Amino acid sequence: MRLRHSAILANTCLALWALTGCSAPTSDSAPATAPAETHVPTAADHEVLPSERLADRLLTADDLGPGYAARPAATATSTEASVEGCPQLEKLGSAADNPYAMFPNQGKRVFTGPGGTQLTEELYSAPPTDLSAGAGRIMTAMGACPSYQLVTATTVAEVRTQTVPVARLGDEQWGQVLTVAVGGQRTIVQQTVIRAGAVLLVVSGSPAEVTVHAQTALAKATAR
Repeated sequence: MRLRHSAILANTCLALWALTGCSAPTSDSAPATAPAETHVPTAADHEVLPSERLADRLLTADDLGPGYAARPAATATSTEASVEGCPQLEKLGSAADNPYAMFPNQGKRVFTGPGGTQLTEELYSAPPTDLSAGAGRIMTAMGACPSYQLVTATTVAEVRTQTVPVARLGDEQWGQVLTVAVGGQRTIVQQTVIRAGAVLLVVSGSPAEVTVHAQTALAKATAR
């Protein structure tokens, strides 16, 4: 099925990296080992935050440190892609171009990092039960098939998925590593998803960067 803006993977920028030859480096390294579990205090209430307040809680380049810069917002023109070989993922994509669009309160920021890497942070807010059910369904679909293909008019990307443990942050956590192979090159990207009360955090990028910055992102996203 056709997925505008490479729907399922657009949220983690995987399709852009692998399919359009952007600045993501190739890597044969294994995912970074998760650090010891550290609990981050979260807001005691379950207040649903509007998009304006979520935007204020996104990381900035200063929060990430030297070598990072915020990228301009993506334009409306993006490569369309189709998922082949994973019915569960195709079914999830049929609902909307962006599976997280079920949560209307949202914010997003994309950064380029040292060496041309890319880090993406997304925040969503909704009642905790809605966030829990929605994120769980999305991550289950994304991890349902150990491999599938992402196909555009000019490129076929082989995608392999692996569920990985996440440090016990917030109230619920999900983690996944995707290996995208195109033309003999591989890009490894990790996605960490954390629910803290009425806030859902999605951080995507190289495993090392996600491991380092996820806790900082959560602390800022849940600050009072």
